[in-house]
Amino acid sequence: MTFTAKICGLTFGENQTPQVMGILNLSPESFYKNSVRDSSSIVAAAQKMIDDGASMLDVGARSTSPWAEPISVEEEKTRLFAALDELSGNVSVPISIDTMYAEVAEGALNRGAEIINDISSLKADSKMGAVIANHDACAILMATQKIPGDPLGMDAVMSSLSNAVFNAETAGIDTQKIILDPAIGHWTPEKTAEYDFDVLNQFEKFSVFEMPILVAVSRKSFLTSVVDKPAEGRLVPSMVAASIAAYKGGHIIRTHDVSETIDAMKIVSAIRNAKLSL
Repeated sequence: MTFTAKICGLTFGENQTPQVMGILNLSPESFYKNSVRDSSSIVAAAQKMIDDGASMLDVGARSTSPWAEPISVEEEKTRLFAALDELSGNVSVPISIDTMYAEVAEGALNRGAEIINDISSLKADSKMGAVIANHDACAILMATQKIPGDPLGMDAVMSSLSNAVFNAETAGIDTQKIILDPAIGHWTPEKTAEYDFDVLNQFEKFSVFEMPILVAVSRKSFLTSVVDKPAEGRLVPSMVAASIAAYKGGHIIRTHDVSETIDAMKIVSAIRNAKLSL
């Protein structure tokens, strides 16, 4: 099954080279400390990612790791809005905001963001769907049943994503502006790495949605079940996992490492589109 979609001026499809989304963290609580920026350095970091080839940026002011120290919504807004005020007018690619809270999303969309990346799939805040719909914004929805990333196994992930699309459409969100995230990662204690590897192995099944699929594996801890290294040493495992997912149909690679990911996606695209017959 093939499809082509255009979201925020970007084209996604089977014959398209996967888009690369650079991660900009404003949260000192994040598991990968080398990715953390603040409002004074975020424009330079964003521009470096764009220069390296990123076509989207994902900005988050709260670590979404379930093991991170929580912060208040007010602190999230303080960090994020200051950074967005700096970015406004200074970047040339769509900005996604990694948040579960409607008041954060509202303020971010008013400051030029175009995409809301809600790992709870609209479940954490009952007002989130309306905010996204009212702004006619794009939405990234992660596989979630009750808490972010809790589905165990491919069937549960598929069911959760189907429910996410239904709930988004019910909230008035344009289904042509939805991106789906299969929730790779150690989101709950019960979710072992085997579940993630199984989903990656079956990644082509997500084509049934005919929507862009986000691959979010960058330096995540599930990789340590095979390569026991800290986040700083997980570049190569991340590239392998992301490349396999892209080859099997992933459309957007969310990454801390833009330059390396761009090179990997060029190879994936070359292999997928090779047509020489001897």
